[in-house]
Amino acid sequence: MLGGVTELTRRGDVFVLDISDTPDDDHRFTFERIAALDAALTEVESSDGAAALVITAQGKFFSNGLVPELFGEAEYTPAYQRLVARFLVSEVPTVGALNGHCYAGALLFALAFDERIARTERGFLCLPEAAIKVPFTPGLAALAMARLAPQVAHRAMILAHRFDAESALEAGLVDAIVPVEELLDTAVARAAELAPLRGPVLGAIKNTRYAGVVEALHRSDKLTTMEATA
Repeated sequence: MLGGVTELTRRGDVFVLDISDTPDDDHRFTFERIAALDAALTEVESSDGAAALVITAQGKFFSNGLVPELFGEAEYTPAYQRLVARFLVSEVPTVGALNGHCYAGALLFALAFDERIARTERGFLCLPEAAIKVPFTPGLAALAMARLAPQVAHRAMILAHRFDAESALEAGLVDAIVPVEELLDTAVARAAELAPLRGPVLGAIKNTRYAGVVEALHRSDKLTTMEATA
């Protein structure tokens, strides 16, 4: 239990991280939430034995992305990009249980998870940067291009396409879709299957696979212009 803007609980080998504070919030990445997510991952990685992490939220949003008013803060984008890099190469398998809308910086964060499961009946996934005239940083562009098929990356990044659950599954943005009442249990069950993979070997493989992305995230982390959200 971390309190504040996140809550960390455990079901056997699976940790469940709720990134929301109230169901009515859109769970944007404030400085406080970024710090809480970083602390939660540290706590999970400090555990012993098999482990996996499910990341979810409450209400109509998984998250609405970053906070535009904070783009001018020198430490804001670097802190967010370091968080994304940590989740991308964590030695703990990660599964997103996307309970609702997942926009901009939230979708980029979710692309750092090993797998994503979305609810069927509500929620869109979108990278609206082109539509709102704010470019991707090189590191976040590298992340999207590494995790998405080329034509999907084009639709998502260049055309700002808004994917519903079915089209997100078809495009490979998510790995499964289920009714919302089954979402968390499905994600926890999948994470339990992945938990034995946890360890330094998995971390080393991820670091090799995504070395260029991690380097780009850290190389460009001084850029403070990030995407706004619709």
